[in-house]
Amino acid sequence: MFLKKVITSTVALSMLAVSVLNTTTAVSADTVSDTQNAINTNKSETDKLLKDIASANADNIKLQEQISDNTEKIEKLKTDIDQSNEKINKLNGQIEGAKVEVEKRTEALKGQLVALQKKSGDTVSGNIYLDFVINSEDFSDLVSRTFAVNKLNQANKEALNDVKEAKDQYTALLNEQEKTKANLQSDKSELETKQNDLKSMKEKSDQQQADLNKKIEDNKATLVALQSQYEEAANAVKLAQDKANATAQVADAKKDDNKSNNNNNDNKATENKATPEATSSNAGSISQGDGSAHGIVAGNTYPWGQCTWYVKQVAPWAGNNWGNGGQWGSSAAAAGFRVDHSPAAGSIIVFLPGQSVGGQWTADGAYGHVAYVESVNGNSVTISQGGMGFSNPAGPNTQTISGAGSYIYIHR
Repeated sequence: MFLKKVITSTVALSMLAVSVLNTTTAVSADTVSDTQNAINTNKSETDKLLKDIASANADNIKLQEQISDNTEKIEKLKTDIDQSNEKINKLNGQIEGAKVEVEKRTEALKGQLVALQKKSGDTVSGNIYLDFVINSEDFSDLVSRTFAVNKLNQANKEALNDVKEAKDQYTALLNEQEKTKANLQSDKSELETKQNDLKSMKEKSDQQQADLNKKIEDNKATLVALQSQYEEAANAVKLAQDKANATAQVADAKKDDNKSNNNNNDNKATENKATPEATSSNAGSISQGDGSAHGIVAGNTYPWGQCTWYVKQVAPWAGNNWGNGGQWGSSAAAAGFRVDHSPAAGSIIVFLPGQSVGGQWTADGAYGHVAYVESVNGNSVTISQGGMGFSNPAGPNTQTISGAGSYIYIHR
């Protein structure tokens, strides 16, 4: 049946202004903020590209299914036309046989009449039928001869009529079969024309997908450069802040020393003031808003009870800063992972914002959704997932969905 279209190197980034990369200004909080905004804009553009690719892939699959269906119909019509030709050839043979039979019966009649004529003596009139009657010996013989001739003619006439009727029936069947064959050939011609149109549409769909993939690949470096710029800017800001904090601490220390020299009685108080505050006993845990607290799992920075947290737990190789579920495809591609539309057990499935999850529910319109692929069966996948919308937010919550080729997959 079909050919599933595997979109290679899908998902990365859309176009950003080159000026963002070429801007050389002093490192500041604004630079970091602007770069982060550019990255967010890039990912939003990428999400739109992903939706376009998913839509193009679905259209491509439908076209391939129609082409396959048409191919089956054309092959069946070819078989029907071959069978019709066999019937036509058979009927032609029967018609020719009927013609031969008519000729045989006609010759037999002539032979019979000639034999009767020879028994009656030499011909008088030159007409074997008339001579046969004229040569009668008496009235009784005349009646007998006349009766014999009539019987012979009647029997032969009936035989000829039977053969003629058979020939007429064969001819009618032949005409009907010729008409059927013509209709089959007409249907076949229409299907072949439609097939050519479908193939042309599929070629355009293939080209559309290729253009989208090329656009994604052409702009993949842009996001990588932006992320690198963001990290450099953020590190520079952090170093500046650390330097400012260190300077402030030195100033505070000098101020404390001056106070100590002016009032030795305050030394003890000054020492107590310099002592760091005790660390809260709740450090390392986060409130979930339901009165409970869940410990932060090492290596997993996503919020507990979210789909991203669950997938990071079962697929530790996933990145920590990939954003919302719907952004994971572009983030994974930028990180060098293979991202396509081919499901595989152990891969991560991405649902874009507002995308249907197997026709059973819809991913969040702003954040999307991610899940873990447990197994694949034809065009269906069984997934496990987490999220506040499930009875078990921390997962696993298992679900089987169809239309596997319509979704995005991240492979390790």
